[in-house]
Amino acid sequence: MVPFHEIMPGVAAGRYDAGLVIHEARFTYHRHGLSALVDLGEWWEADTGLPIPLGAILARRGAVDPQAAAGWVRESVRQAWADPAAGREYVLAHAQEMELDVVDRHIGLYVNEFTADLGEAGHAAVAALLDRAATAGLVPQTSSSRATAWTS
Repeated sequence: MVPFHEIMPGVAAGRYDAGLVIHEARFTYHRHGLSALVDLGEWWEADTGLPIPLGAILARRGAVDPQAAAGWVRESVRQAWADPAAGREYVLAHAQEMELDVVDRHIGLYVNEFTADLGEAGHAAVAALLDRAATAGLVPQTSSSRATAWTS
């Protein structure tokens, strides 16, 4: 396993044949003289016709009221939309790339309409990801109702 910040320099230097980059690096890999073999987000959208299920907010069952947690997330997203600069400092403190345009593009990947409400397409994307992972033997088979119970 290679630390994230060493992937692009390692590929550029020939230590590795290829690497997987995520987060803000998807906007900056070309600065290392690298080219994309495939953008997995573009591949997913073309293959499924669905948005990319980038992440999840998880809690131990019974530890948090799901409806309250969903409200907290929605309010956080509303605040981020109302004041985009507020979250920028946090991201800058943890980002590998410090340029504001890169940070803003990165935030845009996560603070969007699907963050506030998955909707039908978002639920379908989560179900498709879980179904594919189960088919590949990576996770146990789940029902769509279990997969989406916490997202509503």
